[in-house]
Order: sequence, then C-alpha cells, then structure tokens
Amino acid sequence: MEPVVLWVKAGSDGVRLGGDPLCHQIFMILIEKSLSPDSDLIFSVKTVNEAKPPPEFREAGLRHAPALQHGDDLILSHQDEIIDYIDRKFPIPSLKCDCSAASNATANLFRSFAFFIKEVNTDPKALNTELVRLDRYFSDISTSFLAADHLTHLDCYILPKLHTIRIALGALKGYEIPSNLHNLWGYMKRGYATESFRKSCPSDQEIILYWAERPDTPNLTSQKRSQLYRQKTTYSLDIPVDAQNGKIKLNG
Repeated sequence: MEPVVLWVKAGSDGVRLGGDPLCHQIFMILIEKSLSPDSDLIFSVKTVNEAKPPPEFREAGLRHAPALQHGDDLILSHQDEIIDYIDRKFPIPSLKCDCSAASNATANLFRSFAFFIKEVNTDPKALNTELVRLDRYFSDISTSFLAADHLTHLDCYILPKLHTIRIALGALKGYEIPSNLHNLWGYMKRGYATESFRKSCPSDQEIILYWAERPDTPNLTSQKRSQLYRQKTTYSLDIPVDAQNGKIKLNG
C-alpha cells in the first residue's frame, strides 16, 4: 500500500513542526494508528510554509495545512474528512469514542481558552471553570484516558488543546493551570508519556510563536520574539511537583 502523506504547518524556520494544535491532533492520530502490529499504515509528514509552499503542495491544489494525500488521486484538506478517511482506510486500531460523559466534560474547554487568549474575556474564570469540570470528571472515572485505558479520538483532540493552554497562555498571558487540579495533571502526565503525543508535539517555542502571530491574540515584543527564534527548542512534557499529589492511574 502506498504511504500516506500528511502536510502540517511549518514552524518559524520553515522546517520544524509548527504550533497548530489541529496539525498536532492529526499527526498524533496517524502515529497511534501506525503503532499497532495489525496496522498496515505507513505515512510520512511534511511541513509547509503556507506563504511559500513547495511546488508539489501547490500542484496538488492545496492552500492550507493540515492536508492529506494518499496515492495519486486522494487529496483531502478538511479536518473531518481527513480523520474520517484515516478511520475508514485504517480501521485498526479503532480510536472511536462513544462516551457522551467525556464529550460533555470537554465540550467547552477550547472555546473558553480562545475567548481568554483573544481577550473576549479578560479574566480566566470561564477557563478555570472548564478545567475544574474536567478535573472532576477524572476523579469520577477509573480509566486512564477520557473514555478508555487507551487513547481515543477525543484524547487526540483534547491533549494537544490542554498542552496549548499550558504553553501559549503561560507565555502570552502569564496563566498557569492550577496545580491543585491533580486529576487533570495526572491525565496530562499519562498523555505526555504516550509515544504518539511525544513524537507529534511541537516545541514550546513554536506553540508560543503560532499563537502570538495571530492577529487577535497578544503580541510579543520584537526582543522576546528574537529570543524565541534563537533559543534551543524545549518541550515541557513534565508536570509541576505540586501537581503530582492526585490519584495515580497507570497506562493500560
């Protein structure tokens, strides 16, 4: 079978992974699908600067990432279509999530983040409410992840969003996810430990730059931007010491 090609937004150097959580989500799904010994998925990832795309990207009729190509004729550029195709073409392992309680617990999380970072809301009260809701959800379940003891599509959606909240808001708004949300931090720790998250995760610097460069979010000073460009890339995949006192759950 021909390999799948996933195009994702490039970072500041035009080569590294950019900080788009949607690209992170789909990259994570492909890795998780490919890890199963029963899977025949083979894929590659290409980064693209959408302002200066390479000829093969333009010739495919693509304008934005994420985008997916498979063979000569299959080209997809809408998130739902990409995920649906991956599931249909590579059904093993299944990442299906039918847990309405998990969906309800996470439904407003990213909206509250967006309102805060775009300063529609000037304080984090609504975001904190959603994080507390998620923390309480984890205190009531026995699974390692949102709906199972393995990653599902909902985890591949939520974990990059939580990481974005942590890194982008920390840099641009001075916000920290409350350390007393032990169950939530425990979930993030388990997510950080998965191969699919770690291999698909952009650097802290690229996540910050991605959100700082949007027209409706806080800007960085030119000095701070230059510092991020020059810094050695870092990946904040640990959790604060004072957030580690919650209920312990082991993967799988």
